[in-house]
Amino acid sequence: MHKLLFSGLCLILAMSFAGCSRTKTGTEKLSELSDWVQIYQITLESYLEQDTALNENIDFIAIDLSTLEYTNDEEKEVITAWFESRHMPVRNTNLDGLRAEGLFDEEGMYISAGVLLLINKVTEKNNEIIIEGMKYRGALGANWFETKWQLNNGIWEFIGTVMTMIS
Repeated sequence: MHKLLFSGLCLILAMSFAGCSRTKTGTEKLSELSDWVQIYQITLESYLEQDTALNENIDFIAIDLSTLEYTNDEEKEVITAWFESRHMPVRNTNLDGLRAEGLFDEEGMYISAGVLLLINKVTEKNNEIIIEGMKYRGALGANWFETKWQLNNGIWEFIGTVMTMIS
């Protein structure tokens, strides 16, 4: 009887461990992503929130992911998915890519159905990150921004985004 009970207990334990794997859940993956994912998400979203007239009648957001120098491919996919879940489809491209896809109206000199977001420069110094970037729609308008982040008790805090130039 004890052998049968012991065997049954071993079988139950073995089956419960068989369900475990070494793959990471979505939550574990997110916790392993760098702070830069959230920094870029919030920074780029802050660009969308300013001069919202440039967002009118758009069907996509183009983000030049090649400018997000502190992220890997997996993190860039997370950023893209985050924007798509909150806004609309995202294209990983730059102005040349939009031209090649026929999405830049050469005659009117503007992005016909989208807006381009990109990071131009990132500066880290003394527990502070300063990000310079832009929101571009061509002849319809372009904005340049400076975003500040500050390290507070080991956590990066968004200080704000200021429009430094508008055209």
